[in-house]
Amino acid sequence: MIPALCAVSIPGHAQDGKVQLSNESKLSINGKSNVNDFRCQSEHELQQDPMNFSYHFQGDTINVDGVSLSLEVSRFDCGKKAINRDFRSTLKYKEHPFIEIILNELVLEDEQDVIPKTAKVTIRIAGESRKYEVPLTAFESRENAVLVGGKKMLRMTDFGLTPPSPMFGLIQVSDELEVEFDLVIQM
Repeated sequence: MIPALCAVSIPGHAQDGKVQLSNESKLSINGKSNVNDFRCQSEHELQQDPMNFSYHFQGDTINVDGVSLSLEVSRFDCGKKAINRDFRSTLKYKEHPFIEIILNELVLEDEQDVIPKTAKVTIRIAGESRKYEVPLTAFESRENAVLVGGKKMLRMTDFGLTPPSPMFGLIQVSDELEVEFDLVIQM
């Protein structure tokens, strides 16, 4: 996506674009307890209608508007019914059925670079929003697509959530969750 943006951009002027996520995209939320680790895989068909967005360069930053991802909490699979139930309950999915991730900015190494090193995002869980800088661990151009990968540690308590402690408190789930993604973005 970024090489295509850079080829037509005029610094300081807003540009428009269109992207679509491929179903090759993967997203998971990973956590730990005193008993084991767990991985809740998104079972969403991430391919959505194309997203129209606008962007403009400001030094080593690309400000982005219109790129977001809504994920239904009930469509995550943690591998076991009890963990699925606790995951959904903890994220208050009945009152807040979606996790939303909004791309705000991409930060380049410097003004001459075309590969972003960090994404600045807003993550909304259980009705609470927090801003994060997410280091991008993968960026690969493909034919008519770009693979973007990264991971970020979050705390449940940052979103007003209490980590579950099932089995009458014998199992203690860590406050930290890791959001991990490999998104294939078609242009």
